[in-house]
Amino acid sequence: MKANKNLNQLVKINLWIIMGLSSLLLLICCTGRSPSGKKGIKGKPIQIVKFADILRSQNGKVEVQIKAPIIYNYDGDSARMEFPKGIKVWFYNDDLSVKSTLIAKYAINYNNSNKVYLRDSIEIINYKDKDTIYCKELIWDKTLKTIVSEKEVRRSSTSGIAYGDGFQSNEQMDSIRIKNPRGTQYVSEEE
Repeated sequence: MKANKNLNQLVKINLWIIMGLSSLLLLICCTGRSPSGKKGIKGKPIQIVKFADILRSQNGKVEVQIKAPIIYNYDGDSARMEFPKGIKVWFYNDDLSVKSTLIAKYAINYNNSNKVYLRDSIEIINYKDKDTIYCKELIWDKTLKTIVSEKEVRRSSTSGIAYGDGFQSNEQMDSIRIKNPRGTQYVSEEE
């Protein structure tokens, strides 16, 4: 009988501890932070997608494939998809060969503006021209089909290494213009 009474008291104490921790967790979680911990992006996601693999096609042709370990989907006035653990994007030719890839450690896609903001260790590879772009931040406008950065950029290609104060390109990365380019360019003796 005494063992039963001690067990009941232990269960009551554990319930109080669990309720207290739950209340504390609720207070901590409701401080206006997103699941990624960033301030300013309020609200809870309406959907969490793990191990996402998204295809975008137009007129029956696959143009873009996006993979991400996790996506938070939000609705409302600032409907968006947040990729807090990074994103990898493949751009395809008509024959489904990979034209270029884009990798970033963080991305956010604003649905209403049709723009994607990427940051942190961005790498863009154009397989046709054997170019690689490295930058810290960029904006991908899916309506205009352009990619733009106003931050420092480094371009590595078969003709050398160029640095600049940003760049602009189409989303297929076959028309790159670096702002204020500087660096080393290799020229063949024939030129």
